[in-house]
Amino acid sequence: MTIQDNSKAERNWALSGRSSMAIAFSAILIAGCGGSSSDDDDSHEHTDIDNAGRLALFDTDANAVKVLDIDDNGQTLATFELTGEAPRLFSSPDSRYGVVIQRGDDLVSFFDSGLYTEDHGDHMHDYAETPTMLNLTLNDNRPTHYSLGDDRGIVFFDGSDAASSKVTVFTDESLGGGTAEASLDLDNNMHGVAKLADSKLFVTYRDASVTDTTLPSQVERYDFANGAFAFEERYSETCPRLHGAAANDHVVAFGCSDGVLVIDLHGVSYPATKLGNPDTLENGSRIGTLASHHNVEEMVGIAGDQLFVIDAEAATDNYSELALEDGVGRIAQGFDAHGEVFYVMGDDGKLRIFHPSDEWALAATLDITPPLAETDAAPAIAQSASEDRLFVLNPNDQTIIEIDTHDGDIVRTITLDFAASGLVWLGLPDHDHDHDHDHDHEE
Repeated sequence: MTIQDNSKAERNWALSGRSSMAIAFSAILIAGCGGSSSDDDDSHEHTDIDNAGRLALFDTDANAVKVLDIDDNGQTLATFELTGEAPRLFSSPDSRYGVVIQRGDDLVSFFDSGLYTEDHGDHMHDYAETPTMLNLTLNDNRPTHYSLGDDRGIVFFDGSDAASSKVTVFTDESLGGGTAEASLDLDNNMHGVAKLADSKLFVTYRDASVTDTTLPSQVERYDFANGAFAFEERYSETCPRLHGAAANDHVVAFGCSDGVLVIDLHGVSYPATKLGNPDTLENGSRIGTLASHHNVEEMVGIAGDQLFVIDAEAATDNYSELALEDGVGRIAQGFDAHGEVFYVMGDDGKLRIFHPSDEWALAATLDITPPLAETDAAPAIAQSASEDRLFVLNPNDQTIIEIDTHDGDIVRTITLDFAASGLVWLGLPDHDHDHDHDHDHEE
């Protein structure tokens, strides 16, 4: 692998020995933590490891997940061979574990990035170790939607004609113990979704008498406490052909063919209302994907190549369009881990960075790849939870472009020596910026 350094300032990337030194230093500290009798107050402070994190990618030729060290020139730390289809890759709630979803194989598996923090009672302690595969797998039917919420990972299994849908939730702690935290079996199968917010599970419902679609049309609410779900309500407000969901600190929202169903998290009994479709929505289109961050009041609704900023609590004018240039197709979008940036990757090869706190102003437009042809693979984007960084994988030339979202600059380019797809960041999050993300499958 090679690296092209494009940084204009502070950071020095000549750090080839940094990761191995961190691992060695961590091992020394592990040995010293248990038996020290020192009265030095400094020994009880948080033991930090200065580490930019790790990236996990799927090597398409080797049919394996590879974990790369960002600090050590993108060198491979571990390789996990897979069987079955190419996976989708996600992070666990606290970014320690990689979540590997193979829908066609009815399989969710996990690996430990090796970067984590332990509470030692009188101090917190960071560790950098070799990545390992977990023995835990989830083997229910057609795992499809994955999201984060209430410090948990939520997997929705679509099921099939022979198997009902199911929701499984886990925490980093439960994964460390080799188990999921809880599961909920639903009445029948559907292409559905579940969101956890305010200790409530909001999950889709499909009447078994509906046979022309597997998309649900209603939402149910369950209380979630002590690892168990208790049914509370099925909302009477309908959401035809429901697809896509998101949540922030104010509302939970679901995409419908006739608008957006919004559930108020602060209202008595969590009331639901329906927002009609935006006036400028193209004919024959609908909002089928929603993106949110708990630190951002608005959400973003995606309808094909149109993006709408949604203020669900506004009395009027709930929608404003986040316009791209004419003729630009949308490839990928999302919030950074801190909610300070919303990015959109276009098929013109440009990454656009918007600032939600500044009335969604366009802050930067970066040339990331050449314009994408119809036969080109779509880039994948991962967000660092420790720094203001995005990582863009261009599978067409086997490069990863690192972007400073604060300055709007390209920092460097890492050239891979294998064909990759999928990308996720794992590591030690900045806990001053908790993060929730939605990873809904798009229609």
